[in-house]
Amino acid sequence: MRYIDLKKIELPTGWLDKAKNLHEQLIAVESEEAREDIIDKNQIWRDLFVPLHNLSNGKCWYSEALDVMSDRDIDHFRPKGKAKNVDGIFRANEEGYWWLCYDYENYRFSSQYSNELRKDKFNPEKNTGGKWHYFPLFENSAVAKIKGRCKDEEIMLLDPCDEDDPYLLTFDSRGKAIPNSAAIMGENDKIRVLTSIRLYHLDHTPLEELRERTWDFCQRMIDEIRKISTIKGSPSVTDIGRVKFLKNEIRRIMHRTEPLSAVAIACCEENGLSILTERR
Repeated sequence: MRYIDLKKIELPTGWLDKAKNLHEQLIAVESEEAREDIIDKNQIWRDLFVPLHNLSNGKCWYSEALDVMSDRDIDHFRPKGKAKNVDGIFRANEEGYWWLCYDYENYRFSSQYSNELRKDKFNPEKNTGGKWHYFPLFENSAVAKIKGRCKDEEIMLLDPCDEDDPYLLTFDSRGKAIPNSAAIMGENDKIRVLTSIRLYHLDHTPLEELRERTWDFCQRMIDEIRKISTIKGSPSVTDIGRVKFLKNEIRRIMHRTEPLSAVAIACCEENGLSILTERR
Protein backbone atom coordinates (compact mmCIF):
# COMPACT_ATOMS: atom_id res chain seq x y z
CA MET A 1 0.00 0.00 0.00
CA ARG A 2 1.27 3.48 -0.96
CA TYR A 3 -0.15 6.85 -0.02
CA ILE A 4 -2.59 8.27 -2.59
CA ASP A 5 -3.02 12.05 -2.65
CA LEU A 6 -6.63 12.59 -3.72
CA LYS A 7 -6.03 16.31 -4.07
CA LYS A 8 -4.20 15.49 -7.32
CA ILE A 9 -7.27 14.04 -9.03
CA GLU A 10 -8.35 15.70 -12.28
CA LEU A 11 -12.14 15.73 -12.21
CA PRO A 12 -14.10 15.92 -15.50
CA THR A 13 -15.65 19.30 -16.24
CA GLY A 14 -19.05 19.59 -14.56
CA TRP A 15 -18.69 16.44 -12.43
CA LEU A 16 -18.74 18.29 -9.10
CA ASP A 17 -21.92 20.18 -10.03
CA LYS A 18 -23.58 16.92 -11.05
CA ALA A 19 -22.49 15.26 -7.78
CA LYS A 20 -23.73 18.21 -5.73
CA ASN A 21 -27.13 18.09 -7.43
CA LEU A 22 -27.50 14.33 -6.80
CA HIS A 23 -26.40 14.70 -3.19
CA GLU A 24 -29.11 17.31 -2.65
CA GLN A 25 -31.66 14.94 -4.19
CA LEU A 26 -30.58 12.19 -1.75
CA ILE A 27 -30.98 14.53 1.19
CA ALA A 28 -34.41 15.68 0.01
CA VAL A 29 -36.10 12.27 -0.37
CA GLU A 30 -37.59 10.60 2.68
CA SER A 31 -37.75 6.91 1.86
CA GLU A 32 -34.91 4.43 1.53
CA GLU A 33 -36.47 3.14 -1.71
CA ALA A 34 -36.37 6.59 -3.31
CA ARG A 35 -32.76 7.00 -2.22
CA GLU A 36 -31.76 3.63 -3.70
CA ASP A 37 -33.54 4.54 -6.94
CA ILE A 38 -31.48 7.74 -7.27
CA ILE A 39 -28.24 5.86 -6.57
CA ASP A 40 -29.06 2.99 -8.96
CA LYS A 41 -29.85 5.36 -11.83
CA ASN A 42 -26.94 7.75 -11.26
CA GLN A 43 -23.69 5.82 -10.77
CA ILE A 44 -21.58 8.79 -11.79
CA TRP A 45 -18.61 7.57 -9.75
CA ARG A 46 -17.91 5.36 -12.78
CA ASP A 47 -17.07 8.57 -14.69
CA LEU A 48 -14.03 8.86 -12.40
CA PHE A 49 -12.55 5.48 -13.32
CA VAL A 50 -9.75 6.97 -15.44
CA PRO A 51 -8.93 9.92 -13.11
CA LEU A 52 -8.74 7.51 -10.14
CA HIS A 53 -6.78 4.99 -12.23
CA ASN A 54 -4.26 7.69 -13.13
CA LEU A 55 -3.46 8.45 -9.47
CA SER A 56 -1.85 5.00 -9.07
CA ASN A 57 -0.88 4.15 -12.64
CA GLY A 58 -3.68 1.58 -12.65
CA LYS A 59 -2.66 -0.22 -9.46
CA CYS A 60 -5.21 -1.28 -6.85
CA TRP A 61 -4.86 1.20 -3.96
CA TYR A 62 -5.17 -1.58 -1.37
CA SER A 63 -2.96 -4.32 -2.86
CA GLU A 64 -0.69 -2.35 -5.26
CA ALA A 65 -1.29 -5.15 -7.77
CA LEU A 66 -2.14 -4.93 -11.45
CA ASP A 67 -3.18 -8.25 -12.99
CA VAL A 68 -3.19 -10.93 -10.32
CA MET A 69 -6.03 -9.24 -8.41
CA SER A 70 -8.44 -9.33 -11.39
CA ASP A 71 -10.49 -6.41 -12.73
CA ARG A 72 -10.68 -2.88 -11.31
CA ASP A 73 -13.58 -1.20 -9.53
CA ILE A 74 -14.34 2.01 -7.65
CA ASP A 75 -14.85 1.21 -3.99
CA HIS A 76 -16.85 3.48 -1.70
CA PHE A 77 -14.42 3.43 1.25
CA ARG A 78 -17.31 4.09 3.62
CA PRO A 79 -19.91 1.77 2.01
CA LYS A 80 -23.01 3.45 0.59
CA GLY A 81 -25.46 0.57 1.27
CA LYS A 82 -24.66 -1.19 4.53
CA ALA A 83 -21.74 -0.87 6.93
CA LYS A 84 -20.97 -4.01 8.90
CA ASN A 85 -18.56 -4.76 11.70
CA VAL A 86 -16.43 -7.92 12.04
CA ASP A 87 -16.13 -10.61 14.70
CA GLY A 88 -19.43 -9.74 16.37
CA ILE A 89 -18.19 -6.35 17.59
CA PHE A 90 -21.15 -4.12 18.36
CA ARG A 91 -21.79 -1.26 15.95
CA ALA A 92 -24.24 1.51 16.85
CA ASN A 93 -25.96 1.01 13.46
CA GLU A 94 -25.29 -0.69 10.15
CA GLU A 95 -26.81 1.98 7.95
CA GLY A 96 -24.47 2.77 5.07
CA TYR A 97 -22.86 6.10 4.35
CA TRP A 98 -25.27 6.94 1.48
CA TRP A 99 -24.61 10.63 2.13
CA LEU A 100 -21.03 10.09 0.86
CA CYS A 101 -22.22 8.31 -2.30
CA TYR A 102 -21.32 11.27 -4.56
CA ASP A 103 -18.25 12.47 -2.65
CA TYR A 104 -15.13 11.64 -4.69
CA GLU A 105 -13.00 11.81 -1.53
CA ASN A 106 -14.76 8.59 -0.46
CA TYR A 107 -13.70 6.69 -3.60
CA ARG A 108 -10.82 4.21 -3.68
CA PHE A 109 -9.55 2.52 -6.86
CA SER A 110 -9.69 -1.18 -6.07
CA SER A 111 -9.27 -4.65 -7.51
CA GLN A 112 -12.39 -6.77 -7.33
CA TYR A 113 -10.52 -9.26 -5.17
CA SER A 114 -10.13 -6.54 -2.55
CA ASN A 115 -13.56 -4.97 -3.01
CA GLU A 116 -15.80 -8.05 -3.33
CA LEU A 117 -16.16 -11.27 -1.35
CA ARG A 118 -13.92 -13.86 -3.04
CA LYS A 119 -12.62 -17.31 -2.15
CA ASP A 120 -8.93 -18.02 -2.60
CA LYS A 121 -9.16 -20.62 -5.39
CA PHE A 122 -5.48 -21.49 -4.94
CA ASN A 123 -5.81 -22.29 -1.24
CA PRO A 124 -9.34 -23.30 -0.12
CA GLU A 125 -8.17 -23.46 3.50
CA LYS A 126 -7.91 -19.67 3.61
CA ASN A 127 -10.85 -17.54 4.73
CA THR A 128 -12.96 -15.68 2.17
CA GLY A 129 -11.54 -12.18 1.64
CA GLY A 130 -12.91 -8.92 0.27
CA LYS A 131 -14.22 -5.70 1.80
CA TRP A 132 -17.84 -5.94 0.56
CA HIS A 133 -20.21 -4.22 3.06
CA TYR A 134 -17.63 -4.26 5.83
CA PHE A 135 -16.48 -1.03 7.41
CA PRO A 136 -15.50 -2.17 10.90
CA LEU A 137 -15.16 0.24 13.79
CA PHE A 138 -13.60 -0.42 17.17
CA GLU A 139 -16.00 -1.15 20.01
CA ASN A 140 -17.74 1.97 21.37
CA SER A 141 -16.58 4.05 18.41
CA ALA A 142 -18.75 6.95 17.30
CA VAL A 143 -20.61 6.39 14.01
CA ALA A 144 -20.52 9.42 11.71
CA LYS A 145 -23.76 10.79 10.30
CA ILE A 146 -22.20 13.71 8.49
CA LYS A 147 -18.85 14.08 6.71
CA GLY A 148 -17.47 16.43 9.34
CA ARG A 149 -17.72 13.68 11.98
CA CYS A 150 -15.89 10.96 10.03
CA LYS A 151 -12.67 11.85 11.88
CA ASP A 152 -14.41 10.84 15.14
CA GLU A 153 -14.72 7.23 13.99
CA GLU A 154 -12.12 4.71 15.17
CA ILE A 155 -11.84 2.69 11.98
CA MET A 156 -10.33 -0.79 11.79
CA LEU A 157 -9.20 -0.57 8.15
CA LEU A 158 -6.07 1.09 6.80
CA ASP A 159 -6.80 3.94 4.40
CA PRO A 160 -4.40 4.46 1.46
CA CYS A 161 -5.47 8.12 1.45
CA ASP A 162 -4.24 8.66 5.01
CA GLU A 163 -0.54 9.54 4.93
CA ASP A 164 0.20 7.62 8.14
CA ASP A 165 -1.53 4.33 7.31
CA PRO A 166 0.64 2.76 4.56
CA TYR A 167 3.61 2.77 6.98
CA LEU A 168 1.79 0.39 9.32
CA LEU A 169 1.88 -2.41 6.74
CA THR A 170 4.98 -4.19 5.47
CA PHE A 171 6.01 -7.56 4.00
CA ASP A 172 8.38 -10.44 4.66
CA SER A 173 10.64 -12.36 2.28
CA ARG A 174 7.89 -14.94 1.61
CA GLY A 175 5.54 -12.23 0.34
CA LYS A 176 3.33 -12.23 3.43
CA ALA A 177 1.70 -8.95 4.48
CA ILE A 178 2.54 -8.25 8.15
CA PRO A 179 2.37 -5.37 10.67
CA ASN A 180 5.37 -3.05 10.46
CA SER A 181 6.91 -3.25 13.94
CA ALA A 182 8.89 -0.06 13.24
CA ALA A 183 5.66 1.93 12.81
CA ILE A 184 3.15 0.17 15.08
CA MET A 185 2.38 2.41 18.07
CA GLY A 186 -0.11 0.21 19.91
CA GLU A 187 -2.37 -2.84 19.87
CA ASN A 188 -5.05 -1.05 17.83
CA ASP A 189 -2.54 -0.36 15.04
CA LYS A 190 -1.78 -4.08 14.86
CA ILE A 191 -5.50 -4.94 14.81
CA ARG A 192 -6.02 -2.46 11.96
CA VAL A 193 -3.26 -4.11 9.90
CA LEU A 194 -4.54 -7.65 10.51
CA THR A 195 -8.14 -6.62 9.75
CA SER A 196 -6.99 -4.93 6.52
CA ILE A 197 -5.00 -7.98 5.42
CA ARG A 198 -8.15 -10.06 5.86
CA LEU A 199 -10.74 -7.71 4.34
CA TYR A 200 -8.59 -6.36 1.49
CA HIS A 201 -7.61 -9.96 0.66
CA LEU A 202 -3.92 -9.12 0.98
CA ASP A 203 -3.21 -12.79 1.74
CA HIS A 204 -4.51 -13.91 -1.67
CA THR A 205 -2.13 -16.70 -2.73
CA PRO A 206 -1.16 -15.39 -6.24
CA LEU A 207 -0.53 -11.97 -4.69
CA GLU A 208 1.77 -13.45 -2.04
CA GLU A 209 3.64 -15.42 -4.74
CA LEU A 210 4.13 -12.28 -6.83
CA ARG A 211 5.37 -10.37 -3.78
CA GLU A 212 7.85 -13.15 -3.06
CA ARG A 213 9.22 -12.93 -6.63
CA THR A 214 9.50 -9.14 -6.32
CA TRP A 215 11.40 -9.53 -3.03
CA ASP A 216 13.75 -12.14 -4.58
CA PHE A 217 14.45 -9.87 -7.57
CA CYS A 218 15.33 -6.97 -5.26
CA GLN A 219 17.37 -9.20 -2.93
CA ARG A 220 19.49 -10.54 -5.82
CA MET A 221 20.41 -7.00 -6.83
CA ILE A 222 21.30 -6.07 -3.25
CA ASP A 223 23.44 -9.21 -2.93
CA GLU A 224 25.29 -8.37 -6.15
CA ILE A 225 25.99 -4.82 -4.95
CA ARG A 226 27.44 -6.24 -1.72
CA LYS A 227 29.52 -8.80 -3.62
CA ILE A 228 31.06 -6.11 -5.84
CA SER A 229 31.62 -3.83 -2.84
CA THR A 230 33.69 -6.49 -1.05
CA ILE A 231 36.15 -7.00 -3.94
CA LYS A 232 39.63 -6.10 -2.74
CA GLY A 233 41.39 -3.13 -4.31
CA SER A 234 39.93 -0.25 -6.29
CA PRO A 235 36.72 -1.12 -8.14
CA SER A 236 36.95 -1.18 -11.92
CA VAL A 237 35.02 1.21 -14.11
CA THR A 238 32.84 -1.74 -15.08
CA ASP A 239 32.11 -2.54 -11.42
CA ILE A 240 31.26 1.08 -10.63
CA GLY A 241 28.93 1.19 -13.60
CA ARG A 242 27.29 -2.08 -12.60
CA VAL A 243 26.62 -0.87 -9.04
CA LYS A 244 25.18 2.36 -10.41
CA PHE A 245 22.89 0.38 -12.71
CA LEU A 246 21.72 -1.92 -9.90
CA LYS A 247 20.94 1.00 -7.56
CA ASN A 248 18.94 2.71 -10.29
CA GLU A 249 17.08 -0.52 -10.97
CA ILE A 250 16.20 -0.85 -7.27
CA ARG A 251 14.98 2.74 -7.24
CA ARG A 252 12.89 1.99 -10.34
CA ILE A 253 11.01 -0.93 -8.80
CA MET A 254 10.44 1.12 -5.63
CA HIS A 255 8.87 3.99 -7.53
CA ARG A 256 5.24 4.53 -6.54
CA THR A 257 4.04 3.91 -10.11
CA GLU A 258 5.46 0.35 -10.09
CA PRO A 259 3.40 -2.69 -8.98
CA LEU A 260 4.19 -3.89 -5.44
CA SER A 261 6.70 -1.08 -4.93
CA ALA A 262 6.19 -1.28 -1.15
CA VAL A 263 7.61 -4.83 -1.24
CA ALA A 264 10.88 -3.54 -2.71
CA ILE A 265 10.93 -0.85 -0.02
CA ALA A 266 10.41 -3.52 2.67
CA CYS A 267 13.25 -5.60 1.20
CA CYS A 268 15.65 -2.63 1.26
CA GLU A 269 14.63 -1.76 4.82
CA GLU A 270 15.20 -5.36 5.90
CA ASN A 271 18.70 -5.15 4.38
CA GLY A 272 19.49 -1.87 6.16
CA LEU A 273 19.33 0.13 2.92
CA SER A 274 16.71 2.70 3.92
CA ILE A 275 18.92 5.29 2.22
CA LEU A 276 17.69 3.95 -1.12
CA THR A 277 14.00 4.00 -0.21
CA GLU A 278 11.36 6.66 -0.64
CA ARG A 279 8.38 7.51 1.58
CA ARG A 280 5.47 5.10 1.33
